[in-house]
Amino acid sequence: MAQGQQGSGSPYSAYGFGELTGSLPMAQTMMGGLGAAVIDPASMVHANPASYPTLYRTTFEMGLGVRNSQLASSTSSRIGRNTDLYGLSLGIPFGNGRWGLGIAVLPVSKVNYLLTETSGIPGNSTLATFTYSGDGGLDQALLGAGYVVSQKRDSLANGHRLSIGANFGYLFGRIESSRTAVFPSGQGFYATSVLSTMVIRDPTADLGLQYQGDLRKRRNKSDRGLYFLAGLTAEMPMSIRTRRTEVVNTYGFSGSGLEVPLDTAYFAGNERGNWTLPLGLGAGITVFNDNWTVGVEYRQRSWSELKVSDTRFAPSGELANSNAIIAGASYVPSNEVLGSLWKRIIYRAGIRSENEYLKVGGTQLQGRTASFGMSVPLMAGTTRSRFNIGCELGERGTQSDGLLRERYATLLLGVSITPDLREGWFRKRRID
Repeated sequence: MAQGQQGSGSPYSAYGFGELTGSLPMAQTMMGGLGAAVIDPASMVHANPASYPTLYRTTFEMGLGVRNSQLASSTSSRIGRNTDLYGLSLGIPFGNGRWGLGIAVLPVSKVNYLLTETSGIPGNSTLATFTYSGDGGLDQALLGAGYVVSQKRDSLANGHRLSIGANFGYLFGRIESSRTAVFPSGQGFYATSVLSTMVIRDPTADLGLQYQGDLRKRRNKSDRGLYFLAGLTAEMPMSIRTRRTEVVNTYGFSGSGLEVPLDTAYFAGNERGNWTLPLGLGAGITVFNDNWTVGVEYRQRSWSELKVSDTRFAPSGELANSNAIIAGASYVPSNEVLGSLWKRIIYRAGIRSENEYLKVGGTQLQGRTASFGMSVPLMAGTTRSRFNIGCELGERGTQSDGLLRERYATLLLGVSITPDLREGWFRKRRID
């Protein structure tokens, strides 16, 4: 098979629920995707809702990625490009730093492929062309809250903080797949197309916990403290409703080459079923001070335990238990709000190694990613707004066992906007 020009996405998106995007804010994406044990006063870390109370001010974020990819088999290769929105989010701290609210709309998976195959017809010397294509994907709307259960700080900021949080989401989307067979004219065969549509809509929930403590206490104002942050996340098991429609048509071609419908050979409309999604867990720890942060994280989800109410609703391909190991770091030369621009830029980098949730031809897909970039302050020292720019380099799949190797480079662009320090958004006025 060969990847066509229309589907610039991964051909592996033909399997399962498509290619899982794992969309995170740009700041965390440039650190390899760390999320369980990360806090950022100017970024809503929706991977762990327990981080929401640490927001400094109201924060709006958006980002996008421009991906160039190379797909290679053992005999040929293709180049593709696509642009994806990484989501929109709004984080709001309130309750004197005890509460935080998060609102987001995020892509969860995407389906975008076009594959063609030419093969002979048994007992005939002519060739038939088979085309497989897909489009769509899943998205999620999130509403979450975080709360500081316990916090104790002295005048030098020594102490601890324990917070919990929860995200309540609504998963929705549509996955379309099409299969066509076109035969040479005059052979007595009708061209055939099969169009399947799956519509998914249902609520989801995930939980988070974070604990921050001291590794080295400050004894006076000139001391530099050293802190740790441990985090846990859980994507709860959920029963997701699905609706399926499938239609099979036969058609021919006019003298000018236009398709002419002939007959509907099969139709099944609005069949209802459900998926039971398995539990997903994540754990991480970071060590940080006023200038740098270093962290590691582990994630896993037992996708092989996915249950379907009917085999007609089973995702294509074989699902496997996924896991990922992530390491990331950030560094800022100065911790002052004012000062040289170059000293206030936050430099970020990270790596990720994972076993993905798909098995293709009996081989579980594996991926490796390296990312780096920087968060550039905007508007001098009057806001904590940032422009994020970075790059993600990755590889997945293999050229052996009849599979494809996918290599890609993604340009990461994003912005986080906070109000001017002189403005009082979401602050109760004592005198009006």
